[in-house]
Amino acid sequence: MYQFFPVTSGSLFFKVKAANDAHIALSPAPTEGTPLIEIMIGGWGNTKTAIRKDRTKPDKALVDTPGILSAGELRGFWVRWANGNIAVGREGEAQPFASWDDPEPFGIGYYGICTGWGATGEWIVEGE
Repeated sequence: MYQFFPVTSGSLFFKVKAANDAHIALSPAPTEGTPLIEIMIGGWGNTKTAIRKDRTKPDKALVDTPGILSAGELRGFWVRWANGNIAVGREGEAQPFASWDDPEPFGIGYYGICTGWGATGEWIVEGE
């Protein structure tokens, strides 16, 4: 279950400590309805990162990111969205490691965070 918060800009900066599956949702409302963009960092046993729309497959982006998360330390990331482009990257790096252009963009008013698939997580979301 995602915890939702309002967005005030087109980006999100956060740190997360989790063994796997740090999930971020982008939505027009504070619910898990449609439309919904999900970014799954460290999925598949902390080996891949995916961008998915409306909880359907195939994934819109799927990249190998072995060991991207850590259960022992906070790791920083950013998510940016503008004009249908969704991008996710590491703190301190300008280039995203995963991105996707949504051909049917929607207004994003909320972000949600959760840790999935049996992992527990500590999140610090910084000023947007």
